[in-house]
Amino acid sequence: MATVNVTRVAAFLNLTEQRVQQLAKEGILPRAARGLYDPIKCGLSYIRYLQRAIERKTDPLLEDGNSGERHERVRLLRANADLRESERAKMRSQLVAVRDVDKLTADLVRTTTAEIMAIPPRLAPELVGETSRVMIQAKLEKAVKASLKKLAGHRPAPFQESAAPKS
Repeated sequence: MATVNVTRVAAFLNLTEQRVQQLAKEGILPRAARGLYDPIKCGLSYIRYLQRAIERKTDPLLEDGNSGERHERVRLLRANADLRESERAKMRSQLVAVRDVDKLTADLVRTTTAEIMAIPPRLAPELVGETSRVMIQAKLEKAVKASLKKLAGHRPAPFQESAAPKS
């Protein structure tokens, strides 16, 4: 391909002549000879240069592998936003502490265990002398249903605000 001067390359790439010369000096645009350029090679090189620039802007890690200051700021802003959102959710009672859930679960397990273990001693006197399998099953089902109804109405102690220090 024929070579052209810096003015034609600048017009082709929509750059100033000084910018074309600067990019050539940086090794981004190939120079055919002093003041002469191959416009096709320059166009391809400039496109690759712009693609790398776009990748660097969208990639949080810079070329040298270190996190950029911008990336760190974005990370800090996201962390602060997450913290504020978490605090707002807690204020709206949409968030509970793990230890509160653990206490509630332990209370429900204890209550359920106690209620189920109370069925045999409560039911044994009624089953003494019973010979009908159908009647024994009916009495067992009645006792289990009564225990389940009692458990369904069980209301654990309300959550108390955690005594964790606020930051």
